[in-house]
Amino acid sequence: MDTRLLRTLLVLARTGSFTATAAELHLVQSTVTSQVKALERHLGARLFDRLPSGARLTEAGRRAVEHAREVLVAEQRLRDAVRGSSEVEGDVRIGAPESVCAYRLPQRIADVALRWPGISVHMTPVGTRAAIAGVRTGALDLALVLEEAVTAPGLKVNAIGVEPIELVSAPGVPVDERYFLLEEGCSYTDRFVRDLAATPNITRFGSIEAVRSCVMAGLGWSVLPRVAVAEQLDAGTLQRVRELPDTTLYLVTDPRRTPSAAARTVADALA
Repeated sequence: MDTRLLRTLLVLARTGSFTATAAELHLVQSTVTSQVKALERHLGARLFDRLPSGARLTEAGRRAVEHAREVLVAEQRLRDAVRGSSEVEGDVRIGAPESVCAYRLPQRIADVALRWPGISVHMTPVGTRAAIAGVRTGALDLALVLEEAVTAPGLKVNAIGVEPIELVSAPGVPVDERYFLLEEGCSYTDRFVRDLAATPNITRFGSIEAVRSCVMAGLGWSVLPRVAVAEQLDAGTLQRVRELPDTTLYLVTDPRRTPSAAARTVADALA
């Protein structure tokens, strides 16, 4: 079997879009369509339902994805063994909070790319539950999570750093009971809400940019990683109300799976 078809299967399963898959794999959309049809013919089953909202895995497709990952990992181990450690290459899938994806990972990934140009890293913004589930199922090679503590039986969890957290507002905004926070499941915002004496007026967003923009407009206060507001604090467009307890950054991997040399390389670089 041509393993390129399996790579296309995995990317389409993740993106749910033939257009996005073509862009990521540097192919034309018709080639992605042809590859999926060829794989379906080879396996004798329909792998995706083509819906107006995008491509959705069938039950057969979900089973195919699970085994396709195992085939590609085995293929990469074969390449690693033949070529030696000096030519590490392969895909590495990382799940991490939005703030980590936006502010912490890019420079580390750029450093990896300079040293090992054959490694391709795919970052996905996810919360803690989705990150741990992704590592368990093999959808993610590794995950980074921000939590006070992580309970993940069977997985390897290493603390690799801390993330300073700030309570911020626009200059001159009076004490208010209105907060703009990230969605539930964000550990440091959930902890902040639990520690409040009274139930405030809270608006939740899934984007740090949206939260920060509302606060900069003087609409309320927010709790964000220092790295996400450092530029605004320096410029004076935001002010620190008070510093909050740091949140620990953990690296999560699955010791039951044999990682590729690329995944080990990226994990070492992050740790």
